Amino acid sequence: MAEEGLGWRLQEAAPSPGGHQLVVFADSTAQPQDPSSAQGGGLRYHRSDATEAADSVLAIGATRRLGSGRLTVLSEDFKTRQARSAQLPLHGGGRQSLREVYEPVGMDAFASAQAADRSAELMAQAHEAQWSPWQGRSTVRTLRAGTWFTLTQAPQQGQAPPAQLLLTRVWHAGINNLPVDVRAAVQSQLGAAPAWPDASAVAARSTWAQAEAVGYGNAFEAVDRQQPWRPVLADGTGARLHPRPTAPGSQSAIVVGADGSTGGSQEVHADALGRIRVRFHFQHAASAPAAQDSTWLRVAQRYAGPGVGSQFLPRIGQEVLVGFLEGDIDRPVVLGALYNGKGEAGVPATPGGTSAEADTGLYAKAGDGRPSAQGNLAGGHAPAWHGAGGGADNHRNATALWGVQSKEWGGAGHSRLVFDDSDQQLRLQLATTQAATQLNLGHLIHQADNYRGSFRGEGFELRTDAWGAVRASSGLWLSSYGRSGGPAGEATQPSALLSQLQTLGKTFSQAAGTHQTVKLAAHEGVGQANHSQLIAEQAPLPALLTSVKTTVPGTAYADAKGAAAERRASPGDDRVPHTGDALLGLAAPAGIGVVAGQGLSWSVGETLTLASGAGSEAAIAGDARLHSGQAIGVLAAAVDGGQTQAHSLSLVSGEGALDVQAQSDDVRVQSKEGLKLISANADVALAAGKTLHLAVAGGASVTIEGGNITVACPGTITVQASKKSFVGPVNLGYGLPLFPESVCVECMLKAAAKGSPFAALQ
Repeated sequence: MAEEGLGWRLQEAAPSPGGHQLVVFADSTAQPQDPSSAQGGGLRYHRSDATEAADSVLAIGATRRLGSGRLTVLSEDFKTRQARSAQLPLHGGGRQSLREVYEPVGMDAFASAQAADRSAELMAQAHEAQWSPWQGRSTVRTLRAGTWFTLTQAPQQGQAPPAQLLLTRVWHAGINNLPVDVRAAVQSQLGAAPAWPDASAVAARSTWAQAEAVGYGNAFEAVDRQQPWRPVLADGTGARLHPRPTAPGSQSAIVVGADGSTGGSQEVHADALGRIRVRFHFQHAASAPAAQDSTWLRVAQRYAGPGVGSQFLPRIGQEVLVGFLEGDIDRPVVLGALYNGKGEAGVPATPGGTSAEADTGLYAKAGDGRPSAQGNLAGGHAPAWHGAGGGADNHRNATALWGVQSKEWGGAGHSRLVFDDSDQQLRLQLATTQAATQLNLGHLIHQADNYRGSFRGEGFELRTDAWGAVRASSGLWLSSYGRSGGPAGEATQPSALLSQLQTLGKTFSQAAGTHQTVKLAAHEGVGQANHSQLIAEQAPLPALLTSVKTTVPGTAYADAKGAAAERRASPGDDRVPHTGDALLGLAAPAGIGVVAGQGLSWSVGETLTLASGAGSEAAIAGDARLHSGQAIGVLAAAVDGGQTQAHSLSLVSGEGALDVQAQSDDVRVQSKEGLKLISANADVALAAGKTLHLAVAGGASVTIEGGNITVACPGTITVQASKKSFVGPVNLGYGLPLFPESVCVECMLKAAAKGSPFAALQ
């Protein structure tokens, strides 16, 4: 009430059970007049005498206290992140006073700036009223605090009292109107009357003397009725006169929902600021919920900032620990959550030295995919991980697990971050039960809640039962080369292999030119010399190596991002290796296996280069097809000393025909040494649409053209036969193959859509 500037007084009220009622008021100037003052037109300043018809004021004087020049209130508002303050000048504190009254109001004391101004105004009025009080004595029996009277016939010399005074305190002193001998007998039986509470005060002694003389007297304190009066919060030393109840310690409470209950289907009940409601244990029973029994409580977080920090909201039914800011019971804050209840199994309590046996049988029932002893016998909240089941025959967990585990709303799923500090078996797991998605690092084991299961491996594992994707817009390296302490983007060994690849491509492209076959576009360029989509001025292989060897400034990400496009391979301590383009690199020192249960598709927009330092093989159980929109070059034995087979180039059909065609040009079969056409079990047919010409370097030849055969021989013609026959003319036709003049593109697209290897020709 004092904080709101409210005063109170007591007055008679016949309907009330005790005959009195408490009146609370906010305006001190609107209180009733003393009955004696109202009846007599005021109270006289006059002596007291038995001959007087009315009671009077016997003495009155002013007290002046040295005050302060201004009053300041200050409170921090957590909602607006601002300090709300108000400052007002104080009247009556002395001329040009530099003293200041600072009122400690605590956190979140004002809802608005207007509330701060109003509170400061009430406090200022309370201080100003205490600096100029009037004190007096009287015999007026009707005086009571909270009423006012008019003082008449008051002395006007010096500082005259105001005409109307509001009583703020009244001390009454009275003695029973008994004969002297009766009074003495009472005192002998009951003892003397207690001393005046402030018997040392002059007013108290005078008042008591007045009571002893005439039977009654009083002392009062008053202020000018026209001056607003407010109750003060503290005495002259700063101590609170009527302090609110404090809460010096902490309390535990249960989180409640919107209806005040601790259960139900709702998981979390919070406002926009992340505040929750609770029910303390000393409040009403759970069977009578009432949400308004608790204000909104802020929840302390380990880290909180502007749009950043950790976020933990206790859920309905959880037990929390509540503290109070500055011990103010009106400023509770949630400090954290508590586990409660009674877990399954474990070592029971032995109060008073009583004996009990540990129950560890439930722990032994756990397995790699089967938890045990995770329930709570009291219906409370047990921790996800504990150390009660240590040992190889139990949960194998010596309190080494810690971390964070959530719970699915309305379900049994969860997400968790687990740190395993077991000696020589350090492990970290980031996992969710959604599609069994996990990232496991370090010592890999099975884990079923608190149970540490069997060994699974060392290193890291990223797995999911759903889909997965790894994306890096500026480039990605997957490498099994060990590089302790090196930069993240360093690719020294892959760069060396790419340098060998470029040298290999250059060597064999030059060899292809020497042997008059198709050169390698990956080395020579695509579309034009020294051109690629990656770098317009370089062929694909050199361009790839240039991008891989790129280094960027290590000063800031923006600088590195801008310098990557320059593809500079500058060394230096302030530069770090990163690809100049969005490349995907896959490198391993021992080998890379790419295996697919169904199909494996390679699709590139420019060139596909397959190169190896030794041999490359392609083994196909079914059909193998090689299609090219332009030329196909096959070159064997281009390097001396590298041949390990009997034949440099072998083209064999183990079963079925071997068909070699040139549908729009020549087929040339050339050999530096011998050329053999052999049919082991059938015929060798040579047919031509125009001329068939057989010739040797000596000049002899046989020419078959049209219907004629011409034999030319600069030397001897030898014919060896047991019988020679020359008969009349005859025409024996020989069927020649028909070749298409063009390709039906539409037919090819339809065949491709059907998955057919055959397409119609035009």
